[in-house]
Amino acid sequence: MRAASLVPIGLIVVGLALVALAVADGGASLALVVVLPVLYGRSLEFVAGVLLFVAGLFALPLAFGPVAPVEAEPEEDASPSSGGSGGLVLIGPVPILWGSWKGVSPRTRVLLAVVGGAILAAAVVLLLVRAA
Repeated sequence: MRAASLVPIGLIVVGLALVALAVADGGASLALVVVLPVLYGRSLEFVAGVLLFVAGLFALPLAFGPVAPVEAEPEEDASPSSGGSGGLVLIGPVPILWGSWKGVSPRTRVLLAVVGGAILAAAVVLLLVRAA
C-alpha cells in the first residue's frame, strides 16, 4: 500500500475521533431521528472533525487508484466487460443493493444486514446513554 493511500484513511479516522471527542465533551449532541442517528454541534472539535471526515471521503478514491498509468489495450473481442457499477444503501439494518451489486451472494447480504443492525444498535445505545 502506498503512503498516499493512508492519507484519506487517516483523515477519516482523525475526523471521527474529533467528532467522538466533541460528543464526549458536550460540544456536540447525538439525536435519533426516526432510525437515523444525527450529530449536531457548534464546538471547534466537532466542526474540524466533520471537515476532516468529509475531506477524507472525497480523497478516498485517490487512495485506491492505480499506482502507475495503465496503457489502454485495443479491443479485439466483443466480449462484455467484467466491470460494472452499483451501490449500497443501509436503511436501518436493511441493505438495499442496486446495479451490478444486486448479484451478491446471500451470505454477503446477511453480513451487510448484521453490520447495519450493529450500527443502528450502537447509535441507539449511544443515544440512550447520552440521555441518561
